[in-house]
Amino acid sequence: MQKVEALLVGSLMLSVIFASSMTASAQTQQEVDPSLPDGMTLDQVLTRAAAPPPKIFPHAIMDDRLLAFLLWDKLEYRVDGKGGPGMLGWEANAWVGKDFNRLVIKPEGHAAFEKTRSFETDTDVLYGRLIAPFWSAQIGGQYANKWAEGDGYKDRWSGAIALQGLAPGKFEVDLTAYVSQKGDFSSKLELEYDWRITQRLVMQPRTEFTVALRDVPDRNMGAGLTAVVGGLRFRYEFKREFAPYFGVRYQASVFESADRARAAGKEPAHFFIVAGLRFAVL
Repeated sequence: MQKVEALLVGSLMLSVIFASSMTASAQTQQEVDPSLPDGMTLDQVLTRAAAPPPKIFPHAIMDDRLLAFLLWDKLEYRVDGKGGPGMLGWEANAWVGKDFNRLVIKPEGHAAFEKTRSFETDTDVLYGRLIAPFWSAQIGGQYANKWAEGDGYKDRWSGAIALQGLAPGKFEVDLTAYVSQKGDFSSKLELEYDWRITQRLVMQPRTEFTVALRDVPDRNMGAGLTAVVGGLRFRYEFKREFAPYFGVRYQASVFESADRARAAGKEPAHFFIVAGLRFAVL
């Protein structure tokens, strides 16, 4: 009799366990395969999913737009500390493109209007490709020209390859190598740093070095280090996009290039007091 009761109890427990597992399985199956919305077939659901979102939905994030940017980093008047002719100087950086690929344009130059009139400009037009965070490799060309009273007009074309970016410590770096139409090789390294004294007052030290692989007589350049430029500017940012500034600038031909300048009757070094405007257009 006891054996029969034990069998009955065991059978009842197995029935309860089996019923519970079937219920859990049905719930799981219902969660995995949800039913269609009321009154809609599967084809209607798929058609609705493929249709454009309603007008009341917010716009998607445009993370691949075509953008443009212009930074006129220097637009300044330079007063020669030795009483030489003052001059207007400028340097800008502009680009148009997307996050990874851009057309980059870098114009710079100066023009003098006192005593003797003259001007000199360099314009780099480059294709830029983002190769690492804050760094882009660039390739393209440069057109340079100059004119002075009594010396005529001269110009040259050069191929250019560059590396531009933000080094550790937030130093801005721009390194460019040039090969002219005559096969002359030169390179230029620019370094600058923005030190924020306050949220609006910024001190910007800047230096520039130019190196030539061989003598370039028509440009009064000797082989090796040919020129050094240093500057210190203080700007006040009324807005990030608009800031007047003042400062000093020193530029000099060095070594053999300085000797060539003296032989041509030119002063190899100049010290300027500068004042100007820095602005950006987004």
